[in-house]
Amino acid sequence: MSVFFRWGVFGILAVAALLYAYNASKSLAEKHEARSAPVVSQGGSGSDEEDEALEDDDADEPAEAESVTEELVEMPAPCEEERLVAERALKYRRDGEPLDRLMRIHTIVFQNDPKRRERLEAVARQWYEREGRDPDAAALRGEVLRDCRRFMAAP
Repeated sequence: MSVFFRWGVFGILAVAALLYAYNASKSLAEKHEARSAPVVSQGGSGSDEEDEALEDDDADEPAEAESVTEELVEMPAPCEEERLVAERALKYRRDGEPLDRLMRIHTIVFQNDPKRRERLEAVARQWYEREGRDPDAAALRGEVLRDCRRFMAAP
């Protein structure tokens, strides 16, 4: 075998391994994102048993949940992304997770637009470093929507 042939085979295998690792990390990130999706309870802070009971009650009555969401103002998709990032930031802070792990979540990392990625990083940092009590779901939604609209209106 010639040297060029060996290095060619080695190069092809190296590229294939890199593609495999990239695709595997993407699918792992998606699975982790789906597994650790934030659960927002209406009752505020409570025990895990109460949270599970609330989740069971929500599953039994989907019609009421739909009527509540219809009453709320429709959020644009970018604002909804920011709300999810804010919820995740509060959850990571409560759980004692580091800020750099928050910055590597799927929603932020896989943004194609650099300005959008910077905005989501700023939202994550803002909510992670926020002092005081965590707002309830409605207050969080309102604050995020207000900040998002202000950001979208800025030139």
